[in-house]
Amino acid sequence: PYFLVFCPKERSIDSARKEPIKKWEDNKLSDNALSKIEKIGEIESYRSFWDFEINRKIFKVYTKKSYFVPEISNFLFFNHNLYTAEHDIPYQQRALVDLAAAKKTWLFDTNGEKKKVKVLIYDIETTEFGTGKDNIPIDIIGYSNFDITFESYKNLDNEEFSFDILDCPSNWQDMDINQLVSPNIDEEINNLSSFCETVSKYDIISGHNIIGFDNLHVYNRVNWIIKSHNDNISVDKKKIFQNFLKKYSRPDKSFYFGVNSEAVQFYPCSLDTYLGVRKFYSFLNDFSLKSVAPFLGIELKNRLILTPAQIKIDDRTLKYNKQDVQEQIGVTLNLIQQALPLAFTTCMPFDMLLSSGAVSMWDHMSLIRGAVQKKIMPPI
Repeated sequence: PYFLVFCPKERSIDSARKEPIKKWEDNKLSDNALSKIEKIGEIESYRSFWDFEINRKIFKVYTKKSYFVPEISNFLFFNHNLYTAEHDIPYQQRALVDLAAAKKTWLFDTNGEKKKVKVLIYDIETTEFGTGKDNIPIDIIGYSNFDITFESYKNLDNEEFSFDILDCPSNWQDMDINQLVSPNIDEEINNLSSFCETVSKYDIISGHNIIGFDNLHVYNRVNWIIKSHNDNISVDKKKIFQNFLKKYSRPDKSFYFGVNSEAVQFYPCSLDTYLGVRKFYSFLNDFSLKSVAPFLGIELKNRLILTPAQIKIDDRTLKYNKQDVQEQIGVTLNLIQQALPLAFTTCMPFDMLLSSGAVSMWDHMSLIRGAVQKKIMPPI
């Protein structure tokens, strides 16, 4: 994490940089703002945001944690009469922008080669609701999978982008559906460890409202099992759970018109089709799976609809879960062909892309252009 520092015209950038360096070296072991600096970069030339003909001499101040940036930025502004910029960029976005600008990585870029991504679609059923959010048993996990083959190419110098999907399934009705049923805690532990292993083998994890429901429940349940049944879990299963929690899942927040709700992202990336529908078909009155599927032409004969009170471990619920997964496959196939090219063109992962509006996408691409061309960016 870092931000840019420059000085008024009447000051020399060399002396302006030496002053905080000396103060920082003297205060490394103290408990003030300067002790939270990791390092101070060399002097670089950046272009002014408002007048590209003007070059400004800047240096970067790197912080030990991303959330230290505002405090250190304020300290240098008020105590050292230094100007700061690019101090409001979220760390995840800052890292993505810099990796892209440095040509180290670009999302879904195949460099013109044919590549394949593996997609997992899943849906859970819970038959009861416990006293806490983290101890709700996951009784049924239904899942399926498919592959998408594509090739893509970009040229940042002339901002040329090409993305072609070469092979994508068309028949969602005939895909195999796997179902893990857990009538007791021992079976649930076995099934959850198996599912956690499965998740790690795929590139994209998809489902409808998964980050706010399915992912959240799986994450909380695995956490609860490790804490409550630690002595009854084998070493191998414990490693699977810990690896899943550490590497393949991250608690997050979801915001919609200012309303904050809990969410969990699964990695490498989660494609939440609820957010996708809200983005690509914002004119719909209802974004639920039962409304979206028929709108997209995904219709099942004898579609079973159950209320939460009717969910049980029985044949009827298993059929309901299977049909849910089938519909989610169809919805995923529709949305992924829109989301993949857009994620590539903007270099935004699904968790950022699908929850953002057009302004956020333009901001992100402007940040990449600014980083490539070394322009000082204003607050986004």
